[in-house]
Amino acid sequence: MAKNSLIVLLILAFIGLVAANATFFTVKETEHALVLRFGNPVRTESDPGLYFKLPIAETVTYMDKRVLFLDAPTQEVITSDQKRLLVDTITEFRIENPLKVYQSVRNVRGAQMRLATTINSNSRRVLGREGLSSVLSGERADLRQNIKDSVREEAAQFGIEVVDVRIRRADLPEANSQAIFRRMQTEREREASEARAKGDEEALRIRSKADREKTVLLAEAKRDAEIIRGEGDAIAVKLFADAFSQDPEFFSFYRSMQAYSAALSKDDTTLVLSPDSEFFKFFGGDVTKKR
Repeated sequence: MAKNSLIVLLILAFIGLVAANATFFTVKETEHALVLRFGNPVRTESDPGLYFKLPIAETVTYMDKRVLFLDAPTQEVITSDQKRLLVDTITEFRIENPLKVYQSVRNVRGAQMRLATTINSNSRRVLGREGLSSVLSGERADLRQNIKDSVREEAAQFGIEVVDVRIRRADLPEANSQAIFRRMQTEREREASEARAKGDEEALRIRSKADREKTVLLAEAKRDAEIIRGEGDAIAVKLFADAFSQDPEFFSFYRSMQAYSAALSKDDTTLVLSPDSEFFKFFGGDVTKKR
């Protein structure tokens, strides 16, 4: 009898648990709960706690209310100057209105698919109005903001709040990148050749100027040297003239001695002159008497 009573109690407890599970549901802090009555939404519970529902007639669908990430597939965008770009975006979003999400796309997975389509279309539209240089330059932040604003408006229609849209990558296709790289390399080589040519021209100009200044400096130095030498010779001639005028005979003797020293500087010097030559006038006779 006791055994039967225990079985009955267990059965009643099980039925109670099933009934409680069918009657009550809990909502966590990180989720929304959408109550459906025969498949039609009747209310939304977003605050954490324990809630009541009608058994069998009502079911609960949960949706995450934390910030979610959507890594959209890479797409090809054609810019206003007909350049092809591979664009990769990442989006942060949250479920703002579970009822709208359920009515429009049913669940989070449907919301992600719808949001990806919206992001791709708006990315092509916004980037397609810009040139390649604008997309690849510092204006990317403004373009990202434009994409986020346009996506946010559309996403709000199906209960999604877009927190941020970031352009993670905006690159040229591989073939275009190689062609642009070769063109940039050719352009840099041309600029380098021009720079070298201008450098050679400038070096030649500086060298020619230096050579011209050198020639001028040497000519001026030579001129100044000749002038100084001429002035020195003039002073020397004047000194000799003054000295000669004071004692002509001694001056003649002194000059003759210098001539003898220059002519007879070597041991094997031989001179054949007439005995009465003017050159030997100081070798014979009494020089003192001549003075």
